[in-house]
Parts: sequence; structure tokens; C-alpha cells
Amino acid sequence: MTSLSLVIPAYNEEARLPALLEVLAGSAQHAVADAGFELVETLIVDDGSRDRTREILSQAAQPRLRPVLDHRQNRGKGAAVAEGVRLARGEYVLIADADLSTPLEELGKLATAMREEGADIAVGSRAVPGAVVKRGPAHRKLTGMAFSATVRALTGLPVRDTQNGFKALPTAIARELFAQQLCPGFAFDVELLMRARLAGLEIAEVPVLYVHDPRSRVRVGPASVQMLREVALLAYRLRR
Repeated sequence: MTSLSLVIPAYNEEARLPALLEVLAGSAQHAVADAGFELVETLIVDDGSRDRTREILSQAAQPRLRPVLDHRQNRGKGAAVAEGVRLARGEYVLIADADLSTPLEELGKLATAMREEGADIAVGSRAVPGAVVKRGPAHRKLTGMAFSATVRALTGLPVRDTQNGFKALPTAIARELFAQQLCPGFAFDVELLMRARLAGLEIAEVPVLYVHDPRSRVRVGPASVQMLREVALLAYRLRR
């Protein structure tokens, strides 16, 4: 069975970590196995948290859990993911968010896109037919649609939902793409997909279930403005 590393960035996640750790200790192994993978490790990369995230992770005793606690300062979600990919020992990596807003049971859909449809990278999407979004506030949906349209215009990417944190790809490819990272923050998803497309890799956008976590601390408006600035600069540099 193909080995898989689960990479999860974490910043001030003390409120959501207990639920995540419960899933990892319970249904995670079975959900990943159903998709045809063996979950060999979960790398939770602390990104300089100021709450009890580091303490909770250091005290968690699970056989396949590998807390990464080297980041004393907050460097950004992209930097945390890149670190997890660099340390991954599985043949494939699955990048996911700490709240598992897209459940691990959706991995099978991404696996099908890679194994049966020939995709090099499979990304979970909330914006293509067949996707199911639960509890998503209307203003977040509208902001997300506007952000996505602007990203496509700036970059030429055909992907309609670059920001969903559920992405799977071979570890070797992931390392090559992250090795050149310019965006350590939230825009890293766009950079990853742009670099993949420039490398001639096939990207599959797969409809998945997404359950919004109302505890999310991301301020969508300001974050989107900052990300678009980064994306505009990124598009200019990569197109050159």
C-alpha cells in the first residue's frame, strides 16, 4: 500500500487541537486506508503559536504523530506547510487544515483523480459542481468567489478554488515545488499551483465536502486584500 504523510500547519490552535487529535487517534487511519494509502505519520507543524498549541502537541502521545516545534516565530502558513513537506517520509503528502474542514474521508476522491485520471496533483474544491459546503456564511462565499475570479485573471490558473487546504500530491513533486517558495503566507496555495502548471503538471480540481468551522480566526476581507497583493507580485515574477 502506498505510504502517505499528513501535513497540517498550526498557529494558535489550542481550541481545535483536541478534536483533531481525537480524529487522528480514531478514524484517520481507516479513512486514509479506504483511499488506498497507509498513513505513516501526521506532521503538525507549529508556526510560532503563542497559546498552548506547543504544549498540547508536545504532550500528545500518539504512535504516528510527529509534532514539528522548531518555529519559535510566526512565519506564515506556507512556510509551515513547506517545512512539513520537507520532513515528510511518505510517498505522497496530503496537506490539510487543523480543523479538518474537508474530512479525511474525502481523500478517496483525490486518489481517484491521481490514479485513474492521471492527475499529478489533486486539490479539493468548494467551487466546482458536486461540491458540498455546509455552514458557510454567505459573505465568505461571496468574498471567496470574488477572490477566485481575481486570482484566475491575474495568474491564468483554471482552478476555481485555490485556497481550500485539502491537497494531495507525490512527496517528490511537492518538495520540488516548495523548494522555490516565494510566498510563506496564505498565498502559498496559488504559488504551488502556478509552479505546478509552469512545470507542465496535470492539476485535478475535485469536488469535496467542506464544513465551515465558525471558530476560524481568519478575517476574510483584510486577508484577501493582502493575498491579492502577494498574488499580483507572484504572477509578475513567475511569468517573467
